[in-house]
Parts: sequence; C-alpha cells; structure tokens
Amino acid sequence: MKKIAGALLLLILVFSCQKESIQNEEEQAIDNTKTEITPKSFGTTANDYTQREILEINLKWTSYITGSVLRNDPASRLEVAALLQNGNNVIKLHQLFGNNSAFENKFQEFTDWYLFMGYPNHDKTRPNPPPQGIGGGHSNLTAAFMNYILNEHCIELYFPKSMVFVGEFNITTTGHPMNATDDSNDGIIRYFSPLTVNTNGTLLYSTTHEVTVNDAYVQNRDNIIIARPYKNLNSPIGGTDCSYTQYSDIADFTDFLDY
Repeated sequence: MKKIAGALLLLILVFSCQKESIQNEEEQAIDNTKTEITPKSFGTTANDYTQREILEINLKWTSYITGSVLRNDPASRLEVAALLQNGNNVIKLHQLFGNNSAFENKFQEFTDWYLFMGYPNHDKTRPNPPPQGIGGGHSNLTAAFMNYILNEHCIELYFPKSMVFVGEFNITTTGHPMNATDDSNDGIIRYFSPLTVNTNGTLLYSTTHEVTVNDAYVQNRDNIIIARPYKNLNSPIGGTDCSYTQYSDIADFTDFLDY
C-alpha cells in the first residue's frame, strides 16, 4: 500500500511540474506578445536586405509554414512521419514536393494564406515580413516565395528530436541565422490551442508566440523544426548552384543547434 501511495504521489508531482512548466511558458508568451505582432501589410523590396538576410527570413518562413501545415493537416503529418523513420531527422524540402502530395498542396495553400491574403488572423506572431512582400493582393508573392525556396536554393528541414504528433502537441519553428557565430535564433512556438491575451486593452487570440531557440531550448522541448541550407555540389536542383561559396565563413550548416 505504501508503494502504491508513493507511486501515486510521484505521478501527482510529475503532473504538477509539467502543468506549472506549461503555465510558465504561456505566461511568458503572453508577456512577450505586446511587442511581437507583425503587420500583415509590408511594402519593402529585396533591395533593403543583404542576401544573408533574405535567405534567413525565407528559411524562417519555410519552417513556419511547415509547422502550420503539420499542426493542421493529418495527411501531411503522415507523409513527414514516413520520412522520419529509422532515426532520420532531416528531410530535404524537395522530398515533400511532387506527385501532388498532401504536404505540397497544403504548403501552397497556406503560403497563399500568409503571403497573399495575410491570413489566418489567429496566427498573430509571424517571422519578419519576407523581402517578397506580404499581403496587398499580389498573388505573384506566393510564386516568388515558392520559386526561391524550391528552385533558387537547396533547403532542408532539420527535426532535432523528430516529431511527436500525439495529444495536444506544440510545434516550434526557426531558421539558420546564416552566420557562424550565433548559437541561437528567434523562433515561434505554435500552441495546440490559441491563447487569449490582452494588449493595451485589446483582446488578441493567437496560437503563435515568440521564443528564443538555443541549445537549452532544444534539450527541453519537442517538435522543433529548423530550416537550413545544404550544400549540393553533385546534382544541383534545377541547375541551381548550391555550393554556397559566398557563405564560406559557415563551415557546416548542420553545426547550428546540432542535437
């Protein structure tokens, strides 16, 4: 009887700690929301960015949209889970496109939502607006983004701890910082259920909140997606040069947040 009581007490303590951790995480997200809202309409051009910044921003959007697709579409989750078997934790982006896959269709649809129409409203926190622009009714923004990530670059998705699509799961997304010095980057956590927050007297309903993704975050969180370039010297996609010699200061893209 004492052993049973002890086991029950241990389970209660574990549950309490998990609940407190989730509550603290949500409280921190609520505190940060006041300064993390990204406007839907953005009119800058690629001329305002360096090539490193352009790539980093698009990497963040690639992982962000991927997180949204996996959160919302069971068929896409099955396709990703199939590619993450046997200890694999890296998926080349082109592996998810082609043959009219569920992931491809949803990724295209969600890219339209975010970059063309500026939806959905419950995703208040997003990466910095991409150089292609956002909103404003220009459908070519989606085409420019898709061409950039699929035809102009070699991009892969790194899942440090694979993915666990069980229960009320959250997903965190970020991208490579495109330098050799940073050991963290801004990321966005996507909660299973939106949080209602009060910002200057206005109630906001958001599933997404800003976080800093570093080694400690990776150690203590599941379901993290990091978009990064990869060097492909032998068979460039569509003839694209993926040697990335212009980023010779970065010896290995896989070093960033390697788990």
